[in-house]
Parts: sequence; structure tokens; C-alpha cells
Amino acid sequence: EKCKAAPPLVRNLPPVAGHITWSRHLYKRIEGPMRKFQNNPSVLAGRDAKKLIRMYNKMAKTLIEFETLWYQAWVNSIEAVKSGLQATLIIKHPDDGLRFHVNFDAEILQLIRETRCMDRMGGIEMPEAAKMF
Repeated sequence: EKCKAAPPLVRNLPPVAGHITWSRHLYKRIEGPMRKFQNNPSVLAGRDAKKLIRMYNKMAKTLIEFETLWYQAWVNSIEAVKSGLQATLIIKHPDDGLRFHVNFDAEILQLIRETRCMDRMGGIEMPEAAKMF
């Protein structure tokens, strides 16, 4: 819970891919011991087993919801940035009209990095709009 707002990110990963990677790593760390418990039924027969299973289910649900929220934010940002691709790239400066100005949204570069990282991660459905990046 304390890292939910600002989890530690993997070096050189863009924000959304970093948050999803953090969530997946935590999920894998709790999934390993649970698999061992499932293979050893005597452990799950104990009196604390139900509490352990409830805690695991709650944590797994929270991590999956966290990943889903960041994925949805990424999909929404794709739609928002897509209009920037339609804009004119070079425009006249609004102050004097004599100089030219590059009309390029820096979010496009960030989205390209996000898309590349999300594609490498696997297990993530790529929207059609992201495939053009």
C-alpha cells in the first residue's frame, strides 16, 4: 500500500511500463510460495491456511487492479496523443508570424517508448492505435 502511489520503477523504463512491471514482479513473488503450498496439502490444512489464502487473494486482486488501471490510462493516452499526429508539424510563430515553430508533442515520443516496452513485456493486448507507433 505504501508504494502504490509511487512504486519504485525499473531503471530506463517509461512510467506506465514501469508501474506494470513492478506490479507483475510483486505478483510473481507471492505466486511462487502459493504454488508450493498447493503442492503440499498438509500446509493448507492448518488453521492459519484460510487467513493465508484470503491475504493472497486480496493481494493478487489488488495487484491485478493496479495493472489494469495503468493499462487503461495508457490506452486513453494513446487516443489523446493520436490527434497530435494529425497536426501540422511546422507552423508560424504566433507572436510575430515571421519565424517558424516546430509543433511536435513530446508525449508522442514517450508513447512510442511505452508502446515498445509494453510490446516486449508480453501478455498485454495492444490496441490498434498503438500498433501504428
